[in-house]
Amino acid sequence: MPIRPNCKNALLDNRVTAIRVAHLEAGIKRAELDLSGGIDSAVMACLLVMAIGPENVTLVHSRFSTSPDQTARAVALAEGLNCPLINIDLGVMWDVLLAGMKDSIERAYGPDVLDNEIQARCDADPTILGSIRSCLRAPIGRGFNRLTGGGLRHGTGNECEDRWLRFYQKGGDGEVDSNPLSMLTKGEVYQLAWVLAKRLPNASNAIIDTIKATPTPDLRPKDAAGYTDEDELLSWTGAPFTYSRINLETGEYSYVGTIERVSRFLDRHSHAECAPGTREFTDLTVGDVLFDKSEVHWPTMVTVAKTSGLFNDFSSSEVETLLMAAHKTEAVTRHKFNPSIPTYGSRKDLIFKGILTNDLPTIGKGETLFGRQTTTFVASGSMARRKTSGHDPR
Repeated sequence: MPIRPNCKNALLDNRVTAIRVAHLEAGIKRAELDLSGGIDSAVMACLLVMAIGPENVTLVHSRFSTSPDQTARAVALAEGLNCPLINIDLGVMWDVLLAGMKDSIERAYGPDVLDNEIQARCDADPTILGSIRSCLRAPIGRGFNRLTGGGLRHGTGNECEDRWLRFYQKGGDGEVDSNPLSMLTKGEVYQLAWVLAKRLPNASNAIIDTIKATPTPDLRPKDAAGYTDEDELLSWTGAPFTYSRINLETGEYSYVGTIERVSRFLDRHSHAECAPGTREFTDLTVGDVLFDKSEVHWPTMVTVAKTSGLFNDFSSSEVETLLMAAHKTEAVTRHKFNPSIPTYGSRKDLIFKGILTNDLPTIGKGETLFGRQTTTFVASGSMARRKTSGHDPR
């Protein structure tokens, strides 16, 4: 779970069919995808090849300071899918562009502003330059799309990143024509990858290697090669938001991430008052109250969360930290929401069909999540520990 037992193939077939139908209805044969070497784009590449054929897919791996391991995963997957890969280093372009931007700032504001204020701002917040790098990838991907025949540019966002965290660059990885994985949590994307490794034997090794890899934004200089998505989320939100993981032997959850716990709590219908002086909101979800009311009665909200069964091993202060961070993050990223990007279905549809469930497996929170954080990932019976620290938003 949360993909229901024996339903992994059903989810795979559902997503392949949805993508194929979308292309047929649009009358567009081709597709373009930015292939990063991470799990989300790997799954999307597999789905596209199965839906419309490798001859109709343009895969683009655009690099700034991408680690060799990440590039190797992208190359291996493309080879396993028998799909050409455009592998382009944008480092020189980036250097020229950044030098030109700094020169323009100096002419407009003077050297003191550039050397002091601008440089200090970039040093304090590495995501400033990272966000510009992300925005460069979108037109590059669209350019290769047009040059190779034109098609739909598919996104790779999942529920854990795109829903209330909106952990994406609006003009970069968020600038797409569709998001077929947006209703699936990171853990469910891992599960989908697990079954894809069985259905696509030529790409199996590349898919498994990608499942094992730690998710990273891939938007920082080489000296930050060890920086991960969860590091950035911790730094940005002040809360240890983590992804779920799976066991490679079984394809089932080995760890339930805090993002998924919060999301499933937000989906629940509440039967208690979470705001002072309000009626009981049996017709509302917890998310309606947490995100849409100006004032949240936090002690009551935490009590409701603690009795939900989703945070059994968490202290009240830990639960409050997660929920308050979710509340704040959703508010400051709400402007990113784009209802015009189709998802080819919804989580509700997949639950109604009996493919997904919102019931999480009963797994303890594992390693300490607060203070010094460690995330566990079980692969083939072994445990690999990773210490996280640092942070900031995209």
